[in-house]
Amino acid sequence: MQPEFSLLLVKKNLIDKTDERFKSLMRWKDVDLFRQPLTFLFPPDAHERLDKLLEGQSDIFSRITFPKVPLRLKTGGYINFDMKIEVLEGETRRLDFYKPGRADGSDQINDVETTDMYSFFNFVEKVLESPFDEDLDLTMIDSTALRDGTEPNLNDDEKKQVREELEHALKKQAVGGQVGQLDEASYGLLTTSGFDEEAFGREMQAVAEKTGISLDKLNVRTDAVKLDDRDLSSEKLQQALNHSRGVFLGEVEDKNGLSTLTAVVDGIEHNRRLIEDAIKKYKYRTSPRIISNNIEAISIAMLQQGKVNLEGQIRRPDEIIVLPDHPDIALAHDIAQLEDMVRMRTKRSQSEREKPDFYELCRSTLVQPSFVEKLDALMQRNSEAAKFVGFRIKGIPPVKMRGPHWEAVDRLAERGHPLWLDRFGDAVIDPEALKCLHEGFVEMPQSLMKMLAKHFDGKDMMGKLVETWKAMNVGVISVDLPDYELKTMAQELGISISVEDAPDAVMH
Repeated sequence: MQPEFSLLLVKKNLIDKTDERFKSLMRWKDVDLFRQPLTFLFPPDAHERLDKLLEGQSDIFSRITFPKVPLRLKTGGYINFDMKIEVLEGETRRLDFYKPGRADGSDQINDVETTDMYSFFNFVEKVLESPFDEDLDLTMIDSTALRDGTEPNLNDDEKKQVREELEHALKKQAVGGQVGQLDEASYGLLTTSGFDEEAFGREMQAVAEKTGISLDKLNVRTDAVKLDDRDLSSEKLQQALNHSRGVFLGEVEDKNGLSTLTAVVDGIEHNRRLIEDAIKKYKYRTSPRIISNNIEAISIAMLQQGKVNLEGQIRRPDEIIVLPDHPDIALAHDIAQLEDMVRMRTKRSQSEREKPDFYELCRSTLVQPSFVEKLDALMQRNSEAAKFVGFRIKGIPPVKMRGPHWEAVDRLAERGHPLWLDRFGDAVIDPEALKCLHEGFVEMPQSLMKMLAKHFDGKDMMGKLVETWKAMNVGVISVDLPDYELKTMAQELGISISVEDAPDAVMH
């Protein structure tokens, strides 16, 4: 689609050239605009957002259509256009302007792929920083039919067809045609003037007819957050977006539900205060779960999960906030819990003290420089040996990526702390780098177990990986498997170490 007109920007975002169509439509002359800052053409309240937008990373520009950007008319007032930014050589950029809704044709929408969650959140941030003149919602969509282990248990071809049709329907309503993948069955998109439920309902009816799967079995649900604050810091915005995702997927509880960005931010601050208050008032404790060798029928260690008293209920902090997004809270919580856990070890019998405790550590605590210093100090204060205090750490990147998480893991291993990670599939990637897990544990995430179990050679692959880990003197452990079928599969694969099921939360 050809733009209505274009502007050329040079260094410091000064207007260099305008085309004849622009001058004709907007009534400006070259002498009016030459070497004027771009903000000259925008409303005063958009200047700061425009500057932030143009200072940002250029790699995302070509993927965004900024809708309804107000552009100053020489004779007075503003006209809204859709805007795209094209990065040329050096600091030169071209701004293309289109009539609203004309920038992206249907062919272009088909070519746009879904993006990963964090890239999508960065996209949302960029759009909020732009000067466009329209209300925005973050809309989230979930189809149970795409989720593993749920009815109607579609095969891979059926899921592929449903996914393609669903994504096509969502892109039609998404700002810039951008759809983010929140998990294997959920999507996020930006919508203007609300999500068109009626139009989406018609699209879903069409999906049902094309795939032969009823609307009931597709089981599509939606929720939306009104993005009513465009001046949030990047950190708070990213926290709020990730929190909204967690609430929508049921990973995080929010008593107020989702309504506006402001309400989400207020809810996060409230939950942070609850956790901070519990730590200050010593209203916390670790919750133990026995780790057993099922072949020898003996307990060999304990998993300790930190919990705090939140309005009368003992719970993990990550049940009410996305803990890795709050490193200050995570560090304070983990150090307090570790101090208490190590101190309480001294009250056990000698035989019980010989069994290590594995504390469930937040991955954002792991990478903070002060963590190891604080850990060393508390271990010394309590005269405890490192080999008895291990760490379960979930969600760190693959070993082939290395980076700060693996550097921190290596520091713990060097001190003699046993480790327990969930990077089961990494066994054959970099055996040398995985020596840090010697005499520790690796768990197979249930999502990976379900995925491989459906593959023709999946069980054989899993069994060989189990043997590979055992040959490296790393115990393979099962934990939080939700049903008898998966627990039986774990035993068949030779996973003989397991963690007892988590007890229900205790009310006080």
